[in-house]
Amino acid sequence: MPYLPRADYDAVIFDCDGVLIDSERIAVAILKDDLTEFGLRMSEEEVHHRFTGWLTAQIAVTVAAETGMAVPPDWVRRHNALVREAVASGVEPIDGVIDVLDALDANGIGWGVASQSDPTYLERGLGRVGIWQRAPGRVVSAQTVARPKPAPDVYLTAMELVGTRPDRAIIVEDSPTGVRAGVAAGARVIGYAADRAPDDLISAGASDTVPTMTELLGALGLSPVAVA
Repeated sequence: MPYLPRADYDAVIFDCDGVLIDSERIAVAILKDDLTEFGLRMSEEEVHHRFTGWLTAQIAVTVAAETGMAVPPDWVRRHNALVREAVASGVEPIDGVIDVLDALDANGIGWGVASQSDPTYLERGLGRVGIWQRAPGRVVSAQTVARPKPAPDVYLTAMELVGTRPDRAIIVEDSPTGVRAGVAAGARVIGYAADRAPDDLISAGASDTVPTMTELLGALGLSPVAVA
């Protein structure tokens, strides 16, 4: 994507899963096994492309409608707890994203997080890789606002906390659902297309896509912070 002049934005808001932490492969593997038990046999790639960015409760409704099976009332809770524990014990940051955050901090550019995931999961997952500690009061869960993505609520709230306006914010998203939320919020959205066809994100409204965090760093007009 073309170079984005520093004067064009004041803050960057990141999705969490698949953008800040490499959690989606963990969650997708667990969801694939659960869906198989409900009679939906899908590859991990199919699960990723169909359900990434969805709330677990939304997945449960879809599974029940497509299979005719009653999803156990406690399945959402049990599934989320299993994913939470797996992520908290083994997740790593997305390659290169710490360099992006370091560069934003070094240049005095605000940043925050807006995610579909629940607050406890966010604290544990982001805390494991040291990101939670760097963003006090700037991590927003869609479960604490009126409407989840693709509604804009979680991004609008994150912008308020970071202290920016939609026309001065850049959003980084890796799912069509999240891209649509960012567009609905009135911000420019850059699609992170490491594990998804760029056209999927462009079709949802992303202005550009990048395949790596190194390219995102350059697109934001930033350079890696020199290590003394």
